[in-house]
Amino acid sequence: MRPVVPYENPQGRRVNALAALAAPGTHQHAPLTWHTAPHYWKGEHVLAFLRQALPGRTGRPRIVVLDNAGIHRSRKVRQARRALAERGIWLWYLPAYSPELNDIERTFRTLKHEAMPQRTFTATETLTAAVETAFRQVNTQLTPSDKVLRSV
Repeated sequence: MRPVVPYENPQGRRVNALAALAAPGTHQHAPLTWHTAPHYWKGEHVLAFLRQALPGRTGRPRIVVLDNAGIHRSRKVRQARRALAERGIWLWYLPAYSPELNDIERTFRTLKHEAMPQRTFTATETLTAAVETAFRQVNTQLTPSDKVLRSV
């Protein structure tokens, strides 16, 4: 007889993150900005994140590189493109199935597999704290000049 391993249902214990990685030479402080929440993201969350991460007009165009996730191409985001462009924020979409072109994918891989080796939590609060700690750790590992991850 095989031992029974209890299945830990993650229902209600999920934390999603929106994050932005600044291009080299375009930031004065930490290159990584993020927001976590224990719910699924919608287009309006992406827009709120962009407004928070890229406040005001800087006089320089800011290009935001997005993959083809549904929330990035949602109706709300598409409708907001003109208003974002008026603020100097331009959305540029990567070709489909090309994560190697998205610099933040390496950051997420490091975050998930090195900075956060424990992946099972019994409470949303402890999961959120672990995700936030992992983001802070990875952020300190990013070099401002070339955004290459140093060993975690």
